[in-house]
Amino acid sequence: MYPASEAFHRAAQAENPQKILLIFKDCVFTNDDVNVENGVEFDDNFNMEEDLAIGQALSNELRFSLFNDERLLNDYTFGEFTATLGVLISESDYVQRGTVTVVTGTATYTTQNSAPFLYRNGVAVSAQPAKAIRSILAHGGKLYCFCDKNTAVVYNEEDMSVDTTGVMKFMREKAELYWKDKGFHYSAKNRILKEWDGGVLRTWEFVPLGVFIADRPNAPDVIEADFTCHDLMQKFDKDMPSAGTLKITYPTTISNLFVKLCNYAKVPYKTASFINSGAVITEEPEDFKSATMRTVIGWIAEAAASNARFDRDGYLVFDWVRDTDQNYNENDYSDFQPYWYETQTVTKLYNRATDGSADKTSGSGDVGYLIQDNPLLRGVS
Repeated sequence: MYPASEAFHRAAQAENPQKILLIFKDCVFTNDDVNVENGVEFDDNFNMEEDLAIGQALSNELRFSLFNDERLLNDYTFGEFTATLGVLISESDYVQRGTVTVVTGTATYTTQNSAPFLYRNGVAVSAQPAKAIRSILAHGGKLYCFCDKNTAVVYNEEDMSVDTTGVMKFMREKAELYWKDKGFHYSAKNRILKEWDGGVLRTWEFVPLGVFIADRPNAPDVIEADFTCHDLMQKFDKDMPSAGTLKITYPTTISNLFVKLCNYAKVPYKTASFINSGAVITEEPEDFKSATMRTVIGWIAEAAASNARFDRDGYLVFDWVRDTDQNYNENDYSDFQPYWYETQTVTKLYNRATDGSADKTSGSGDVGYLIQDNPLLRGVS
């Protein structure tokens, strides 16, 4: 369960309007683009075995469909994106200043239908667009000003210089169809979206679902494109690189191997300190020759008495069951069914060799767990 404000929980239980945001590098998809009637399906996996087990390298899954009636997405490459789900937490009136209003906390932007078109804190900006602005989106230090489906101007908020990277046609068309006379400010830090719409200010709060990768459909020229996306764990679905490629020398610690793998796959991680992180691997295991990076991540997770998974913020973590101090009832999860047993945190590992030789013990404590011939723990005593 991802932490959210009390306002979020109250709004969700009251069944307030919800909104999906799929944020790509140069594009954002919302309820206007996603077939929300068919739903957005999200699998937040913690265990994929029949029994609860450590040593898994898990991947979450997100499924949705995008409308493509105008064929504007036929050539879009998609790729990595952040998925968030939000709920309307408040709605209030505001005094309309200009045609479009946006308040970011550091600046107030307003527009007029005649030149000068754009104002910042009541002063006309020096680099004016050539046409009247119909909608504004402030996000990530950029101010996206949409004039019509053919014209958009992007400003760097720090100095209001014009960003020349441009805006893709899909976003221009989207703004023309759905965002007329509206202003938006999205803060990725607190995941709050404010929407100014004709004297009504709506505030939405979002919780992340994770960072995923969307592959371009094999048949992109369709009215509706279906996507099944997995999180960043798929970046490890490649053969284990050589020590030279990883820029690693042996002996080395399990922690250093973990860091090198993450850097090679270009994924962020929360910490390189965990159970057995300081254990020394004396030489490169023979098992690496037939393993994938994901298999090795699983061995590292097993040595850490955990499972490897990406959290909702897109960081690789080693996770296991723990007391969250959360209390659930039928208002939180309608299909929640408690189990009549408890699972404790593992504090000691017994690594048994395949040939049946004596167990190697790692860690200390009263809660033990037996694993079978982890190649990273051979020789550890």
